[in-house]
Amino acid sequence: MKVKIKDLEFEVELADNFIKRAFGLMLRDIKDKAMLFKYGKRKVRVHTYFMLYPIDILFIYNNKVVDAVRLKPWKSYKSKVYSNMMLEFKSLEDRDVKKFIGEEVIFK
Repeated sequence: MKVKIKDLEFEVELADNFIKRAFGLMLRDIKDKAMLFKYGKRKVRVHTYFMLYPIDILFIYNNKVVDAVRLKPWKSYKSKVYSNMMLEFKSLEDRDVKKFIGEEVIFK
């Protein structure tokens, strides 16, 4: 599966079981791919413990980005808004991740 947001496009690894959701991107490098987490409507708390690099996280609700954050390793964040999906990928350090808020998410 691929996901496209504005001018970004990622091949997506789906976190579709307990182990994948629990470990996410910890201790591994997925290069230029992204990891998609699906869940029921809620405010999500995430952490980057044991991460090897900074990541960008887009919180998605009904195929629209509703929150975004860049986290360095060993940090945590709690989204202030409800979402039902979360997309994690290696940080785009040259771009402001907050600029994706409000953008439509297209799944291919």
